Amino acid sequence: MFRCRFLLAVAPLLLVSTVAIADTLWLTNGDRISGTIELLQDGELVMNTQLAGRIRVGVEDISTFEAEHALLIKTLGQAEGTLTVSASQTAGTVNVLNGGTEPVLLKINSIQQMLEPSPVIEDWVWTGDVTGALDIKNTNTDQRDLDLAFDTRARHGDWRHVLGGEFERDYRDDVKSRHFWQADYGVSWFFDDKWFWQTAVGYQRDHLSEIAKRRQFGMGPGYEWWNDALGRFETSARLDRVTLENRDGSTDVFNALGLQWELRRYLFSKRFEAIHNAEALIPDDPAINFALDAELGVRYLLNSWASLSLLTEWDYVDGSSQNSINHTRYRLGFGVGW
Repeated sequence: MFRCRFLLAVAPLLLVSTVAIADTLWLTNGDRISGTIELLQDGELVMNTQLAGRIRVGVEDISTFEAEHALLIKTLGQAEGTLTVSASQTAGTVNVLNGGTEPVLLKINSIQQMLEPSPVIEDWVWTGDVTGALDIKNTNTDQRDLDLAFDTRARHGDWRHVLGGEFERDYRDDVKSRHFWQADYGVSWFFDDKWFWQTAVGYQRDHLSEIAKRRQFGMGPGYEWWNDALGRFETSARLDRVTLENRDGSTDVFNALGLQWELRRYLFSKRFEAIHNAEALIPDDPAINFALDAELGVRYLLNSWASLSLLTEWDYVDGSSQNSINHTRYRLGFGVGW
């Protein structure tokens, strides 16, 4: 009997504890949604739920909400602040608290932007995506493409690990036109909130071109301009050592200055993601002035884990007539992220 009474007494507490671990959204029609609030922008609130994935709710349909974590809130004419948000009894408002003793009532439709602050990372945070893509060409040739790429990164404290790779094999009228694979790994140490020191190594194996193998090793500083719920942008510079093994058996070894930048930016309440990556290489080889490998495109997020992407890839080498390259490709892909 005592055990039954004890279970009846603690059951409501366990239920409250289970509900309290998630952010909660109350709608004007009386419904309630639990999940993790990611963003409020352009009149829409984006919440990631366990059952329905990422959902979007118009501000006009929200009665109130509460969050189990502090949020960065920007209103018209006010700077960004980290605030604790709790539910309000007045429809269309929330209670916010930022260092004071009493909460302040804030109208939801006055919020221009609300997102999660960048956390102080204590444990491993692992993200990545895998994409399969096809060439988009206006041609009468029979083409069969196999292009798989992955990119994954893990962050722990002041250290970040990035691993990426790609495999591609294309046929045009049953003739193999491209066949290569490559892998890259980089580790970065953040000695400041924004500044980091990067060490990177890369390997590429090409079965058709004149350069059969390429090995690249380098290190240098970088700067992370921003990294938040809306995306990230960073730039870096490296001094690289490059080794090329040519198909005729010769080997070329040279140093190069590598400049990199990477941009990811969510748009339209996380419906789209803008992508721009580029690497410029300036070698101490008189035959080549510089080389540029750039990627520009947009990804449409089907849900919290699947996406469609349209990308433009540009490979450009400025050098002697026999070493110059100017190649542009358009890629349509399907990706899975985590």
